[in-house]
Amino acid sequence: MKKDNFDKKRADNKLRAAAEVQLVASLPPDIMVRPIAEVLHELHVHQLELEMQNEALHQTQQALEESRDSYIELYEFAPVGYITLSEKGLITQINLTGVTLLGQERSKLINKSLRKLVVAADQDRWVRHFMVFNKMSKVNSIELSMLRGDGTVFQANLDCVGKPLGGCFTLSDISLRKQSEKELRIAATAFESQEGMMITDDDNMLIRVNKAFTTITGYSAEEVLGKDPRILSSGKHEKIFYDEMWRKIIASNYWEGEVWNKRKNGEIHPEKLTITAVKNPDGRVTNYVGTFTDTTLSKNSEREIEYLAFYDPLTGLANRRLMLDRIKHAMATSKRTGNLCALLFLDIDHFKTLNDTLGHDMGDLLLQQVAVRLKECIREEDTVSRFGGDEFVILLEGLSSLPIQAATQAEDIANKILTSINKPHQLTGNKYTSSTSIGITLFSAHESEAEELLKQADIAMYQAKADGRKVLRFFDPRMQSTITARAELEQELNQAIELQQFQLYYQIQVDSALHTIGAEVLIRWIHPERGLIPPLDFIPLAEQNGTILTIGQWVLDSACAQLNVWQQDVRTRDLTLSVNVSAKQLGQSNFITQVIESIEQHKINPKYLKLELTESVLQDDIEDIITKMKVLADIGVQFSLDDFGTGYSSLQYLKQLPLYQLKIDKTFVDDLVSNSNDQAIVRTIIAMAHSLGLNVIAEGVETKEQQQRLLTEGCSDYQGYLFGKPLPIEEFEALLETLTNNQTSYKKSGA
Repeated sequence: MKKDNFDKKRADNKLRAAAEVQLVASLPPDIMVRPIAEVLHELHVHQLELEMQNEALHQTQQALEESRDSYIELYEFAPVGYITLSEKGLITQINLTGVTLLGQERSKLINKSLRKLVVAADQDRWVRHFMVFNKMSKVNSIELSMLRGDGTVFQANLDCVGKPLGGCFTLSDISLRKQSEKELRIAATAFESQEGMMITDDDNMLIRVNKAFTTITGYSAEEVLGKDPRILSSGKHEKIFYDEMWRKIIASNYWEGEVWNKRKNGEIHPEKLTITAVKNPDGRVTNYVGTFTDTTLSKNSEREIEYLAFYDPLTGLANRRLMLDRIKHAMATSKRTGNLCALLFLDIDHFKTLNDTLGHDMGDLLLQQVAVRLKECIREEDTVSRFGGDEFVILLEGLSSLPIQAATQAEDIANKILTSINKPHQLTGNKYTSSTSIGITLFSAHESEAEELLKQADIAMYQAKADGRKVLRFFDPRMQSTITARAELEQELNQAIELQQFQLYYQIQVDSALHTIGAEVLIRWIHPERGLIPPLDFIPLAEQNGTILTIGQWVLDSACAQLNVWQQDVRTRDLTLSVNVSAKQLGQSNFITQVIESIEQHKINPKYLKLELTESVLQDDIEDIITKMKVLADIGVQFSLDDFGTGYSSLQYLKQLPLYQLKIDKTFVDDLVSNSNDQAIVRTIIAMAHSLGLNVIAEGVETKEQQQRLLTEGCSDYQGYLFGKPLPIEEFEALLETLTNNQTSYKKSGA
């Protein structure tokens, strides 16, 4: 306070001194020869004018200060948060409202990426939104789930209000609005339930009914609104019934019971009815809400539920529950008679492709036709069931007591099924040829549980598929040992992830002058008992059980860490590192965020990170894959299409992909020197890559003749055992050192 008074006095003294200087400067030159009274009068007038000017100046300064304070107050305490971002999405300014909404100190928010304040599930969406905004300069908004400083989540709306550098956004908490919208949706859904609902006013006149009311009664809303619900009365109840109903409503605000009502068409039917009185805060009834169900329909539903409990609604075949019961019954019969039984497990080959191309309606029609043909192929005492999807199980009872003869009987029926299913199907004008693969297991009495028998038949079916489809296979115990071994490997794979038993190997990549240009990182499993396990023995399993996501993220993160080390050394700072990415990884909604976070965490230049994709990745949701690739390519990440020529790439999409490189598969390189077909394929791949402006690299190069042939065709980058096998990082860097020294010696000798 004292300091403020001191500053004010000092400012006033400055103004007074300035006024005196100005007064003296304004004196006329002839002041010394004029009468003193006249001079004093003129001085007094001048002084008054200057004081007035100073007062006006002081008032203007005060007004400016008040205006500035008002602006700061309006900005800081605005009803919405104001956030200014840099072009990289970092917060450069934020008002007090924004600080409060985010629940963090302003100093901790400045220079922080806004992406890190967005929940993980929304981060990719924000990154894409911000990048599009920076390019297009469109004024648009986005709704996101954001994090407060204490870790709680709130629903936010970010609305762009200007574009200085990265953009200026308003931040609003829309959690209450979102909750209200959710509650309204729930209320609307509840009102439009399967139960009939009617609402009356306090005079018991209908003011609203739902669709179920119209379905049950036959009356439209227009026909009943404004009328008494007694129009539904059937006349089957005495006056005393309704008097007792209203007595309970008045006493307890609620009544529940069975009534007979009449539809618009005159049909009388039973209903279960509840009536609830709605009161205002003063205790006065404002409305009555009636909810009713047609018990006639519920009885029909009970019969339908009983049917659905044992039969498949699409095909009319027995379902899994009924089949398990029939298997147990067959076991009991087999124990009494000594006859063997058989289970046949089958599904439709390539059924998913049919669904994807012709639609689920055509798929359902095919299943119905298959069900009819299966029933035509079996005997009266046998059972056909559908377990869901395109899976069917057939129980054959009363076969021979001799295993060989029983197997022959089962095989005859299975072959009959194969022939029948293979015949063309007419699907509403579309001629469709299908096929199936069948697994068979024989059983008798109670030697196995029903579920175990189903598993055996299922294993045999997958063996039939592995043997080329359109065939049948009997269960062999050796199949079970293979399945058991796979289960053990899966368990050990999970342990390997927990115990970090993986190691990265590096295979060198060189150009035509044998200069090192980079490496591909390859994973190895160092098993404590089995030793080194190659990727082909565990990656397919990881793809199937989903652990590839954890493994793939570890590989990506480790590769970025290695790039960071290389960037510190002048000899390795320009090397690229190729990382294989699986379809499951790329399909994750937060894949972009994972890559960006690894890059930022290890502070690497993105242009030295190369992600290798196989052609199979491009078969699912290609538009989403292109979008993700473009976002990462925009920050410098390179993409290489691995095993090119072995998959099913569409040239239409190939030209849309932000690729840097095509990789010629080893299968085309192996016989390149002697096989004219491989030569033609390699020549075509190289020409295609060059026409698209892409780099080309060949893998699996093992001889100088192969390298020379590739160079002749226009491929100047190579990878293979000719230059180095995959090595642990220490041995790989020793190889780099050796190659560098050899090249240095070569240059010196050449000089």
